[in-house]
Amino acid sequence: MKNEFKIDIKHPRLNNEFFGFKKIDKYFLDVLKKEKISNAYLFYGIKGLGKATFAYKLSKCILKNSNNLKSISSLNILNNEKINIHVNNLSHPDLTVIETNEENKKINFDSLKSLDKITYGTSSESKYKIIIIDSLDEFSSKKSFSSLLKLLEDCPKNCIFFLISHSLNKVPNTIKSRCQKIYFNQLSNELLKKWFQNSKLVDEKDINILINLANGSLGKALQVINNENFFNIYKEGEKIINNMANINKDEINNFFSLFDKNLEVDDFLKVIQIIIIQNIKNSFNENKNMDKKSVNAYISLFFEINKKLDKFKSFDLHDAQILETIKFIFIKHSENF
Repeated sequence: MKNEFKIDIKHPRLNNEFFGFKKIDKYFLDVLKKEKISNAYLFYGIKGLGKATFAYKLSKCILKNSNNLKSISSLNILNNEKINIHVNNLSHPDLTVIETNEENKKINFDSLKSLDKITYGTSSESKYKIIIIDSLDEFSSKKSFSSLLKLLEDCPKNCIFFLISHSLNKVPNTIKSRCQKIYFNQLSNELLKKWFQNSKLVDEKDINILINLANGSLGKALQVINNENFFNIYKEGEKIINNMANINKDEINNFFSLFDKNLEVDDFLKVIQIIIIQNIKNSFNENKNMDKKSVNAYISLFFEINKKLDKFKSFDLHDAQILETIKFIFIKHSENF
């Protein structure tokens, strides 16, 4: 790794770079020019693709040009333009942003109470009012979704919701049915590889690991670059997972000791899952004769970790509790190889 510096990862509203989604950009340019804007859009796809970045970019364009949308030629806004400064500072009166609470990483019902007045109120400077919610996955209760649904069912024409989700299956069908869904697909490995080879941000020997860890997300790739421990975990994880039939408890304990407070537990476990998937793919691609029992054991291990991850998010468990549970799963499944 080239660890002389760290990449400055900006908040989506401060990031003017939108990489890899020309079709979505063109689609919304056509929508705005024809003035056929819907009341609610649901941007979905894995985390780190630029969904929120695009929501802010689109908001800036609409708020600036609301009285003359037919004449716009681009969604882009220059850095020094007044609208860019107001949105970046969250000081525009016609833009409301609902984000996760810093303490519990959730969006509580209380955060949505003001939306009723905003949705049905009048705009101040623009023809439209825009509400960005990032993200629906972090709603703390069903009550929050019910509150949002009522607003979407009777939303006035001059109010636009940009809703963001990293996992569409967490969004109730009632919400999805009220939105125009815009899918942000994962970037291809070839595109990411070319981008990072040209950028010189990563040593050539580490690029393939980076691509595997990024899982099609540029945002995740930048996060990995900023924390070299991701690479150490991946390399040690490969040794463990590729040799599940012969590992012992001490080796598993040593591997899990690589976790530190600079990582989220989710990130640590996702690295493990990525290695498992890559292991299975490589076995088939390289025509290795992995026996059916081993393949099934890897698949079972992957889905049990996935199942536990979903449960962990429902409870306020300490990191140590989560990791102990996953270690036990590893030990149990190693006996199946």
